Amino acid sequence: MDFAELAFRRIDDRQLKADAYVDWANELLEGGRDVPSIWELAAYRWDAYIDPDQVERLFLSCVGDLGLELQSEWYVALCAYSSSLCERMLRGITQPWDCLIEMLTLADDHNEPYIHWIWIDLSRDLEPIERRRSDYICFNGTLDLKKSDDCIRMVAQQFIALCTLPLSEKFPWVWLCQECGAVGEESTFTEAKACLCTKCGTTFAMKNMRFFEHRDELVRRCAAK
Repeated sequence: MDFAELAFRRIDDRQLKADAYVDWANELLEGGRDVPSIWELAAYRWDAYIDPDQVERLFLSCVGDLGLELQSEWYVALCAYSSSLCERMLRGITQPWDCLIEMLTLADDHNEPYIHWIWIDLSRDLEPIERRRSDYICFNGTLDLKKSDDCIRMVAQQFIALCTLPLSEKFPWVWLCQECGAVGEESTFTEAKACLCTKCGTTFAMKNMRFFEHRDELVRRCAAK
């Protein structure tokens, strides 16, 4: 369990056992992180009884010594953990399909957070065409869906970038104006990719963020600022 997962589980599961922190410290030692507070926390693996309060104190010491930051908001911690899963896959530690499955499992376990619909949509688009219903909408059609591993990697790169931006709560289930930044919450389950922005009046400036290319455009635009 890496730090991003531990930090998320800490917020998501208030009953997280002290053993999880001890195991994390031992993994750090195995990875070559030689810090006194880590050694002290890791040493609890040999104790028959683990004092939760002492483990908490040592864990916070480790966080400070390593220069890490604990998120206090559930959604922020979720995005950080999800991004870490993407990063592990992009570094070759896990395989693309394993990453996709982890994302779908995470979404299923937490009532499908809006941000994870990026992955839910992708998983559906990667299914065989013959399984699609007549009213099916493909949100990742600009990707070469025959190359599933490449698609997953590209979406992972985009997802990491998106998680660093101040997105609206329901993203990507929103329309976003590329001119004035207005956000619309009309249904995004439509083949329509763009429409008139009623706030600034620009034609076709309001983009449906369910579509990969519009999210990609958003990332590029923000990176250029």
